[in-house]
Amino acid sequence: MNRKMIVLLTIGIIFFLASGCGSGGGSGRYTIPPEIPTSGTGTGGTGDIGGTGETDPDSLIASAWEDFRYGAFSSAINKFNQVLTITSITNEQKVQSYNGLGWSLTKSSGVESGYSSFTQASASNNEARIGLAAALIQRGQKAGITQAIQLLEAVGLNNTAYRFTSTHPIGITNAEAHAMLAFCYYWRNGVGDEDKAKSQINVAISEDNSNDSAVAQIFKTLQAMGLSGI
Repeated sequence: MNRKMIVLLTIGIIFFLASGCGSGGGSGRYTIPPEIPTSGTGTGGTGDIGGTGETDPDSLIASAWEDFRYGAFSSAINKFNQVLTITSITNEQKVQSYNGLGWSLTKSSGVESGYSSFTQASASNNEARIGLAAALIQRGQKAGITQAIQLLEAVGLNNTAYRFTSTHPIGITNAEAHAMLAFCYYWRNGVGDEDKAKSQINVAISEDNSNDSAVAQIFKTLQAMGLSGI
C-alpha cells in the first residue's frame, strides 16, 4: 500500500471517528423510534425552526443536547437553529448553539456538513475546535492540516499531559484527540514534527491499547508511513 492510500485510509478513520463510530461514548447514529418529529434541518440560524414552543435559550440548548444524546439529531438541529434566531442571546449561547449544531450535523450527515457551524464556534470552544480539525483533516489538504494543528494545539493537546474531556457526548476521547494531532504532525513533516508525532501517539496508545480502535488504526498507519520509535 503506497503512502497516498495510507493517508486516505487514516483520513477515513478520522472521518468515521468524528461521525460517531469511535469509542468515545458518543451516540453514533442510534435513533430512538420514532425520532422526535421536526420540520427542517437547516445549517445555522435560518429556515424553519420546528416550532418547539420553548423560547428560553438555555432550556432549548439543554433540550437539544438531550435529543442529541438519544440520537434524535434532526430535533437537535432544529432546536439549536431556533436558539440562533433569538436576537437576545448572549455570545456564549451563540457559541454553544453553533457547537451543538456542528456536532448534530456531523452525526447526521458527516463532519463536512458541520464545517460552517464549527467555524462559528471554534474561537473559544474546544469541542468545536476538535470538530473543525476533523473536517479539515478529511479535506486532505496541507494548508488544512496546518490549520487543524493550530486548532488542536489551541485545545491544549500539544501538551502531552493535557487531557481532553468533552462536556457533551460527542464521541471523541482524549486518546483519539491526541492520535489525531499525532497524524497531523507527521503529515505536516516540519522541523521537529516527527518527534511531536511520536510523543502524541505514544500518549494515545498508552491510554487506549485496544487492537481495533481508531487510535490503534492511526498508530498502525503512522508505522506504515514510516514513523519509527513507537
